[in-house]
Amino acid sequence: MTMLRDWQQRCARKRAARDDLIPKSWLVPELMKSQSSNLLEVPTTCGVLTEQEIRITTDYDAVGIVAAIRDTTFTAEEVTTAFCKRAAIAQQLTNCLTEIFFDEAIECARSLDKQRKANPEKQLGPFHGLPISLKDSFKLKGKDATIGLVCFVGAPAEENSALVDLLQSLGAVLYCKTNVPQTMMTADSENNIFGRTLNPNNIRLTAGGSTGGEGALIVLRGSILGVGTDVAGSIRIPSSCNGIYGFKPTSDIVPYSGQQNDVVDGIVGIPPSAGPMATSIRSCQFFMETIMKARPSVFDCSVTKVPWLDLKPPRVENLRIGVIADDTLHTPTPPLHRALREAVQKLVAAGVTIVPIQLTDVQSNMHLIWDLFSIDGSAHLRSLLDSTKEPLVESVRRIGLTTTPGKSIEEYFQINHARSISSKKFNGMWKEYSLDAMLCLPAPHTATPFDDWTVITYTSLFNLFDCPAVIIPVGKVEDIDLLDEAARYGENDQRVYDLYSGPELYRDTPTTLQLIGQRHEDEKLAGVSVTVDGILNGR
Repeated sequence: MTMLRDWQQRCARKRAARDDLIPKSWLVPELMKSQSSNLLEVPTTCGVLTEQEIRITTDYDAVGIVAAIRDTTFTAEEVTTAFCKRAAIAQQLTNCLTEIFFDEAIECARSLDKQRKANPEKQLGPFHGLPISLKDSFKLKGKDATIGLVCFVGAPAEENSALVDLLQSLGAVLYCKTNVPQTMMTADSENNIFGRTLNPNNIRLTAGGSTGGEGALIVLRGSILGVGTDVAGSIRIPSSCNGIYGFKPTSDIVPYSGQQNDVVDGIVGIPPSAGPMATSIRSCQFFMETIMKARPSVFDCSVTKVPWLDLKPPRVENLRIGVIADDTLHTPTPPLHRALREAVQKLVAAGVTIVPIQLTDVQSNMHLIWDLFSIDGSAHLRSLLDSTKEPLVESVRRIGLTTTPGKSIEEYFQINHARSISSKKFNGMWKEYSLDAMLCLPAPHTATPFDDWTVITYTSLFNLFDCPAVIIPVGKVEDIDLLDEAARYGENDQRVYDLYSGPELYRDTPTTLQLIGQRHEDEKLAGVSVTVDGILNGR
């Protein structure tokens, strides 16, 4: 037998330690893990959850759960136990968790119940008793934040990320962290430590990345509200792949500091943001409102002090939404082409004014984005990988990030100047067309087979311009989604378009749309998103 390398041994020990934290009474029968490519019904049929636990985890969104705890329908301990058990089921089905601290979470919830009983007149925190899951990059004192890199295994955080402290101060119960890709820069949540997270809608397809573990966990309702981060689509891509709601805020609205990073400290490129992923759009709105009203700058000095103003969203008949048919580089595949067309029809029927618009300078802007992702030529990232001699996973190898040359200081200045010019031009479109929001696809395709997602144009452009953006699920791939046209934009477009082979392979795969707001108008976008979701999904 070949001896395991040191990095392989570290990974094996880490996985075993995680798996040992799931109680034996919570284990799912092996037969139920492989009887279908669609796993969405397994949590409620596998026999692990009680009827009340099924009700708690299935019938409520985050807003509803907070209300149910507040009116004593459930205790915080009952709710937390239910979500810990369902998260354990989700882990066994999809490999979505990295750090498990169920016992601590249940004890925290029990303490919240005791405090409430002892002080019944005391005002409850806005997240009182609400279980919230976290992307692996958030640091919790005493827990690893490996971000898919072997060098961070066994190096527990010495302090919490700022958002962790804020969430706990608001009454949230934190109970698990979720899987990411090696480097956190691909749309496949696979790494050498924990392996690959599967998409529970269709396990033959990617769960997305980099917040892919959250996507899988939430669609299985092992969580109803989690927090991810996004620098190129890392909230929106997994939300799209799994068919959940995801909100990428403007940068520095939600506290981001104290993250585990694989870039050198002090580097300035495209600003990342932290934001919610949830089972409903009103839960995303609830999260944003709560955080923005909670004086987040007290916890993170880099937060921009944008107040929540309790704005009324525009009336439907006054809404003006710009529709972007495609990114001018990639032809939408049949399921998403249909999803966008049907959405526009519904919006028009509801009285929304639709304004067709087209993005400009997309190719040159994508060059800017890749330049900003590789300012140091990924030298720091390569040093982290080399420190344990771990190999690249396939999705990282394919994007070529670690081989992109670094930039001189003069080139860096030129890149930032070009970005300013492009942002000014994009910003002018809002005024030119008097838009409340823009509607487009999150990608030219739905979730893809493993390691094949390479197009980030539809998401990363709005990181370049630092706009808030929301993913709204609208349906599934249907039998009518047959191949109906050739790709329009050349050889690379054809290669991407050919990933979709017809509805059979993609059965049960979610279709989603992306709604974009203007920079720092996060509250307005949240309100418009609730309105648009109501039109598109009848809520």
